[in-house]
Amino acid sequence: MKYLYSIIFLFSVISFASAKGKYDETVFSTESKFIYDACLSEHGTVIVCTDNDVLKVFSIKNKTLLGSFTGGHKNKILCVALSSDSSMMASGGSDSTVVIWDFNTHTIIRRITFATGKITSIKFSPDNQFILFGCSNSPAYLYNIKEQKKVYEFTDQKMDITSVAFSSNGSLIAIAGGDKIIRLYNTSDFRLKSKLKGHTNWVRSISFYNHDQNLISCGDDKKIIQWNLSKHDYKKTQTHKDWILCVDIDDNDINKNNIYVIGTMNGSVKINYSFGFYEAKLNSPISKVLLLPNEFGLIEIAIATLGSGLMHISAAKMFMSK
Repeated sequence: MKYLYSIIFLFSVISFASAKGKYDETVFSTESKFIYDACLSEHGTVIVCTDNDVLKVFSIKNKTLLGSFTGGHKNKILCVALSSDSSMMASGGSDSTVVIWDFNTHTIIRRITFATGKITSIKFSPDNQFILFGCSNSPAYLYNIKEQKKVYEFTDQKMDITSVAFSSNGSLIAIAGGDKIIRLYNTSDFRLKSKLKGHTNWVRSISFYNHDQNLISCGDDKKIIQWNLSKHDYKKTQTHKDWILCVDIDDNDINKNNIYVIGTMNGSVKINYSFGFYEAKLNSPISKVLLLPNEFGLIEIAIATLGSGLMHISAAKMFMSK
């Protein structure tokens, strides 16, 4: 069965085209250059990334290491998430284990071991009472943190799960993966609300935005699809030149500039805005892109790569295209 991380690893050892220019990127100090996932704290001042079987915490402002989380996993960590108030962190790994951490004390709150596949994606519910995680062997699970029990198992997916998401109000769950379909479920009764069909290959990343009226997705078919959830139909589709592994969108964009950033298999990072793109060409596949909050209105992004580590780039240092 096609498995997303083995494919990413195989491609990541290939020599990619050299960068088209100097982007003055800042690289965070990690032991491994293969960073599978990263996430931001509540106010975007801190970034957490996977680093082999350790989680590293860095200051966004000065790039210094603030701490490490160790002893939770026996093998590589593949996904990480922070609760909305940054009090808890959850990580999932190739050891089929989910670990819930106290983010302030660096201690383990809970270790979840009932999954049998690799943990590929993980998210907290907006009220921080549940975690949702997907696996390489197709199930996804909803887990109640306080009651320490599995609430529901989602089994409609036919292939590996690559991305899971909660809507901002917690009423919807979205699950996507290798079978090309994005499934939406009500959290009130866990019934399947709709199937979003538009991708023709693996879906890699999904995210709700615009007060949950829309969802953005990307995949191996080189497409970015913005969905109108009220009509369960496309709002907008754009096709790029390469597999798109990750996407992040500015959900607080009051000017409706439709700003989003993507990362591709061949190492391209593109920031989409109203008049075109900012673009950078890096030397490794991009596993995660995160738009960083900036009080001066500048566009800055954190980029996790499979071969070049974790870095920080400003759009001002990227070249523009239309």
